[in-house]
Amino acid sequence: MKDDNTNTGNPTGKVPGKNIPSGFLKYSGLAMQMLGTILVFTYAGYKLDEWQSNKVPVWTLVLSLLSIAGSLYMLIKSFTKQ
Repeated sequence: MKDDNTNTGNPTGKVPGKNIPSGFLKYSGLAMQMLGTILVFTYAGYKLDEWQSNKVPVWTLVLSLLSIAGSLYMLIKSFTKQ
């Protein structure tokens, strides 16, 4: 009787295509990295504004915009690498 768990057609026992990460995993990881970068820089700007007692949140605006620009740069760089 044949065991259903064995792969008789493939002598190595490896499933083809399993070594390459799927697009979903790749881009969801990139999205999490972008989100984390934006959140960290925005929080740092918020804390700087709080520390300097700024009425206008200059550091929050500057650092959040810089983090968005940096995240977009990383995204474009990853697309052109392919």
